[in-house]
Amino acid sequence: MKQILNNILNANSWLFLELVIITIVAWAVFEPAVVNCYYRSLPLDYDSEQLLYAETEVNGDVFVDENGTPHDAWEMMPQRHQQMLRQLMAVEGVESAYLYTQSYGSVGYSQPTFNYCRADGDTLLLNRIGFTNDSHFFETYGLKPLTGSPSAEELSQISKSDQQVVLTRSAAISLFGTADVVGRQFSICYQPEYKVTVAGVVEDFRPSMSSTMRSIILMPEDLNHTECRYVIRLKKGLDASRFVEEHGQDLIRGGRTTFNRISRLKTFEDYLKQLELDDGRTQEVNRSLALALFFLVNLILAVIGTVWLHAKRRTEECGVCRAFGATKLRLLFNFLWKNVVLTTAAVIIGCAIYLNYAHSGIQEYDGEVYYETLYSIREVSLPADKTWVDYFWSHFLVVSAVVYLVLIVTVIIGTAIPAVKIIRTKITEALREE
Repeated sequence: MKQILNNILNANSWLFLELVIITIVAWAVFEPAVVNCYYRSLPLDYDSEQLLYAETEVNGDVFVDENGTPHDAWEMMPQRHQQMLRQLMAVEGVESAYLYTQSYGSVGYSQPTFNYCRADGDTLLLNRIGFTNDSHFFETYGLKPLTGSPSAEELSQISKSDQQVVLTRSAAISLFGTADVVGRQFSICYQPEYKVTVAGVVEDFRPSMSSTMRSIILMPEDLNHTECRYVIRLKKGLDASRFVEEHGQDLIRGGRTTFNRISRLKTFEDYLKQLELDDGRTQEVNRSLALALFFLVNLILAVIGTVWLHAKRRTEECGVCRAFGATKLRLLFNFLWKNVVLTTAAVIIGCAIYLNYAHSGIQEYDGEVYYETLYSIREVSLPADKTWVDYFWSHFLVVSAVVYLVLIVTVIIGTAIPAVKIIRTKITEALREE
């Protein structure tokens, strides 16, 4: 086998060198595209297709309640909160609605907020999402409580004064080693530090399209001003985009009060895409995919051209082989397997060279290892939130496998096209080729 490989390399040294260089460049080009495509393929794990998103704005500065007491229009009283929800839920086709403020972080928000939490002596950093109590949060988003936890409706009733929180499955396992933690306590490492009780545990979900952080603590917050957002769940079977077009005005009227009105209405999936666009993630993803596509097209053209020249030189050889009884299929196989072996060897060498560069970027900070030369859109510390992207060897091997697959397919196509034409040439014409 070693002798065969040496013969192949000696006859195709320039092609081999070219493939090694292409492998190194392809690794750098395809890595961001592979990682971004992976993130985009992950499910959110909640039903966003049935959700709408709406923003509100204030119509005035002061309002007077039924007792004649003036209030700042930015103040969100519980009575007004419930009135706005009742009006929205009275609109035909609406199943539930949730009213919240962006300042607490939210499902879909692209900039996470964190809390240090301590249980059983371990301190962990969890992604924090605040929710307004008595506001249909869990049932609107469709978050699913685990067996043994209170229902979604009951979890939505938790208030800030109860000092209770809800954890996702990954957060519960990270803190306590098990998901059966209802009623257990842990500390929020804030100033001052205080204890909270786990009211329930819900299934994991991703807060945004570009995040895999599933270790989340859901904390009730007070709704204290009127610059709010709505998340509206439609009844099953209704198309969100079509509903906005046909019944959007009904929702806008339903969400209007003396001092508030809905100023913007869109599907929740459009809202998530807008957040990604505002955060620069959409441009980054599109740029990586466009660069990978551009490189792939040029790679195909370059490889086909190079392989064609190498194959063309073997026209006379093919004519001689056919004259001695070699079949067309055997000749095609002979063309292909040599270039496949050559490409495999080139990819191994190229990846080995890039491996040295990738290792040079390993940094350790505060007990955590980061790979500065490997592409990742965020830093994740908890094992429950990590994927293959966050581990060096799995990251390197997955991207290397993609690079190998792309190159091997390209070389096979680039070899097969001229090879088929050459072996179909008449024997007499092939013998005259030089």
